[in-house]
Amino acid sequence: MQSRLARSAHADRNRFLSLYAVMAIGLIVAAALFVFEARKIVEDGLRDEDAFAVLGAANRVLHDLENAETGQRGYLLTGDERYLGTYRAGVEDLDDTVLQLQRVVTNDEKSVELVRRIEHAKTMKVTELARTVELAQSGNREAAIALVQTNEGKRYMDSLRADLGALLHDWRARRAAAVRDAHDRIVWGTAALAALAVLICGLLVYTLFVQRRAFGKMSAHSKALDKAAAHDPLTGLPNRRRLLELLDEQGERSAAPGAERLALLYLDIDGFKGVNDALGHSAGDSLLRRIAEALRTVTRQQDLLARVGGDEFVLLVPGYSDEAQLRELAGRLIERVQQIGQRDYGGRFPLGVSVGIATWPDRVDAVEQLLDVADAAMYTAKQAGRSTYRFGTRPGRQQGNVVTLPR
Repeated sequence: MQSRLARSAHADRNRFLSLYAVMAIGLIVAAALFVFEARKIVEDGLRDEDAFAVLGAANRVLHDLENAETGQRGYLLTGDERYLGTYRAGVEDLDDTVLQLQRVVTNDEKSVELVRRIEHAKTMKVTELARTVELAQSGNREAAIALVQTNEGKRYMDSLRADLGALLHDWRARRAAAVRDAHDRIVWGTAALAALAVLICGLLVYTLFVQRRAFGKMSAHSKALDKAAAHDPLTGLPNRRRLLELLDEQGERSAAPGAERLALLYLDIDGFKGVNDALGHSAGDSLLRRIAEALRTVTRQQDLLARVGGDEFVLLVPGYSDEAQLRELAGRLIERVQQIGQRDYGGRFPLGVSVGIATWPDRVDAVEQLLDVADAAMYTAKQAGRSTYRFGTRPGRQQGNVVTLPR
């Protein structure tokens, strides 16, 4: 039987490893494709930005030339020097604009050649404009107009427009291609990732199915047995069996030199029966769960809070400093339970807790005596009134003080 279980477990282990390897490889491939596609999309974005910069600079060159020509012609026809403002603004901006155009096409040989021709035509056109303006300003308007009528400037502008048009057409096509490629990559990449996600999910579902079939019942049964054996099903706290196991472990460690001090607080809820009788067992169970949560907030990580009976709890406190710490702890436990009575029932049920405290090695001779001594001290505290605590000792040792808290 054990050999068959071992073989089955080994086969399941190999099956799981194979499935996990397939999923890991799939995820690695997906990550590599994602990185590759991301880089391509980034490159498309950069090409789109370059194209946008070229188109902007080229359009600005054409705009500046048209402004300069408009100002020149307006001045020649009217003699109004206000047109010269438009002319000068266009001419002054051209140098910067052409320089910017050169920078943005510096890595493209075809565009560099076009920009070189554009710069040459721009220089000739600006020279022609300047000659006509200078002639007009010197009083030779007729000569300036005659120079315009030679169509020298028109030839330069036609050349500029043709080269700028070619440049604009080329970079518009590049920009459209970059945008289209990025869009296609996003669409296909999304589809591929979705398909891979479906595949991975399918493998995961299959893996989970195999795992549940192989180990589900055994694991669930084992966990249920472990929890039932060591925990209280109502509050989820350790039960009396787990507490006794821990006390046995502490008893074995107590024989070692330098063993840490150990305190046990036995808690019995005052007023619980009134809630249970008046509101029913369901309300009583709910109250016990709330009390367990409230008591747990007072404890340290190394402390053990257990439910050992209907409305009885035990708190095991290792490594406490002195009895003052235990008195303070008992007071806080009592206070938390009283707060539940006030908050949840408006004082209708005066809840509290009677606490019996036993300490080793101060008040008992052996760790195994802690539970019985604390239990007896709890009954003594309960007889003295609600919401009290009392230290218990083995016979022959001095009793500790009793402190009563206001209800």
